Amino acid sequence: MIIDTHCHAGKNWFEPIDMIIAQMKLNNVQKAVLIQHYGSGNNYLFDCLKNYPDKFSIVPIIEWDADKLLHAEQIKQNGASGIRIYLNYNELFLSSGIEFCKFLGDLKLVASVAGTLDQFSSLGFKKLVEEAGDTNFIIEHLAGVGAYAVSKDSDVKSGGLLKYESVLDLSRFKNVFIKIPGLGELNDRPPSLNDDMPFNSDSNNLIKMTLGSFGSSHIMWGSDFPPVSNREGYKSALEGVKKLKIFTEKDRENIFNLVPMKLFF
Repeated sequence: MIIDTHCHAGKNWFEPIDMIIAQMKLNNVQKAVLIQHYGSGNNYLFDCLKNYPDKFSIVPIIEWDADKLLHAEQIKQNGASGIRIYLNYNELFLSSGIEFCKFLGDLKLVASVAGTLDQFSSLGFKKLVEEAGDTNFIIEHLAGVGAYAVSKDSDVKSGGLLKYESVLDLSRFKNVFIKIPGLGELNDRPPSLNDDMPFNSDSNNLIKMTLGSFGSSHIMWGSDFPPVSNREGYKSALEGVKKLKIFTEKDRENIFNLVPMKLFF
């Protein structure tokens, strides 16, 4: 069974749920996690969960205000498996933010974390995952290192890879997991396309380094549908990662099935 851990669906931005269902059917993907996109409401995601309870898990965004503990309880009661957190939230790295993240662990809600490479490699994030040790944190989009990997500026690229080493160091915390995106997020578009998949290797060794640090027991794959359609497309994003030669069959089982099942279903 293949599980896609990072999709978006909506009525007023991106695509309605029918489109991700079509892609899943075409590519033999059995389950997916719907991640709320910034600015949208929760109601549509909860409708999707209600209509397709065996197919989807949902990760909404809550209002980051004085009632955030109550908001978290409410979405847990309504069937969510996690909450999406942005690393630019005010006070997230202070005591009140740390206590909130600890509360997520009490509720058995994962924290799917969006941010920049600077934020993920910061001492503040390291302290957060260390102190909220019973909460599972999931780093989205390979911590944003892809933006540096495709840079034409060698200094920017090398600087990004250096910062990513700090992210890899977070693998020593057993409550930290990380998502691999499609290879189109980590590589430049080829100048000449043929009939094969556009990418067939981990050209910057980012996934190899991630596998070496985190191990496949803490890695999962997410398509980023529908934005991935503006890169290599859904099928290539799935097949490109699935066919990487650095993975064993056990690695693939972990990344595409066992780890997502453990955290989201």
